[in-house]
Amino acid sequence: MEFKLFGKSITIKNLVTNLPPPGYDDGWRNYLSGKGYSVSSSSAIRVAAVIRCVDVVAKTMASLPLNLFEKTTNGSARAENHQLYKLLNRLPNPETTAYEFWHMYIFNLMLTRGAFAKIERDRRGFIKALWNIPTANVSKIQRNAINGERYIDIFDSGGAIERLREGEFMYTPGLRFADANDPENPINIASDVLGLSMALSGYAKDFFENGSNLGGFIEYPDSLSDQAYQRFKDSWQATYQGVTNQHKIAFLEGGIKFNQLGKNPNDSQALESRKFEIIEICRMFGVPPHKVFDLDRATFSNIEQQNIEYVQESISPMAVRNEQTIYKDLLTEAEQAKYYAKFNVNALLRGDIAARTAYYHNARQDGWLSTNDIRELEDMNKLPAELGGDIYSVNGNMIPLTAIPQNLPKGATKGGNA
Repeated sequence: MEFKLFGKSITIKNLVTNLPPPGYDDGWRNYLSGKGYSVSSSSAIRVAAVIRCVDVVAKTMASLPLNLFEKTTNGSARAENHQLYKLLNRLPNPETTAYEFWHMYIFNLMLTRGAFAKIERDRRGFIKALWNIPTANVSKIQRNAINGERYIDIFDSGGAIERLREGEFMYTPGLRFADANDPENPINIASDVLGLSMALSGYAKDFFENGSNLGGFIEYPDSLSDQAYQRFKDSWQATYQGVTNQHKIAFLEGGIKFNQLGKNPNDSQALESRKFEIIEICRMFGVPPHKVFDLDRATFSNIEQQNIEYVQESISPMAVRNEQTIYKDLLTEAEQAKYYAKFNVNALLRGDIAARTAYYHNARQDGWLSTNDIRELEDMNKLPAELGGDIYSVNGNMIPLTAIPQNLPKGATKGGNA
């Protein structure tokens, strides 16, 4: 995936290899020792479960419609005439689509101490573009000692530094405990889990590369010279070691005996341990296992419920988190009283065609959805006004209790005798 940073192409690989000079706090480059492995954001995304968890959440968020709404006397309406509407919904800057922008923004947010974007304004002070900034290129949030104003320093690979002050950047912080200016890096918190996962991957790699079907010790009835031993060892390894040499039959002579040691990934529980680590990583990012293609516990009856839980527990909180960032950093104080941004997660909660039909039928019968409301949810064009597309109606069989005649015989009902 390729993104744009201030007009330059940036890839996911660049995000984790474009490291800042010494002295800058770098959310991507805080190395911790995890089971003998150096754990950082750049090494974590080489773990398949990690890159899948982060990518699936980022892609889900990037694909959601994001609209700016204006509060009106009748509720809310899309603020399509506001300058932010197009930036949030379609084109944050001339070189980046909304999908690309939010995919990179969420990617940074989930793997580092927070996500940053530069706010570009026109001469009148209105926002005209938003540019992603890889967290690796951003200093800590700092404050002016005189007026308390926040600012950040941005640098590129050439060492050039740009300072952005309050109102010139959008910022969604990561997990914060006490120090609001120094959020935690989730990769640092989970370093032990990720280190163990890397260690298990390394074990499995070495296990199979060195051959898993021919291993043990060799007995020789006599002694060997150093030269003969080395020649025999080199010949044996060249002939029988490695994945491509598995299952070969060894021909031994001169009283040599080969004693095979039974070992396989199941006996050593390596495969079970690796599967457990996938579950641990899913827990860390709040992603159900079936989203990383671990289908051991998935059935036809529970997949739909797991998808609903994924939306409720992972996507909706992430949506609210970024909606409030937009409210905080992109709207003026006067606009905050009138406008708000909203990710539409309704599409993720759609059931099958039968379930949606029943839902729309009840909503239409009860009068809280019109025909055009339903057609809009299904991405269909609206009916013209003369066909009644915007009319809200209720089932005519429903009548108020006050309309029931009061002169019915005692003990009788409207439908007949009791």
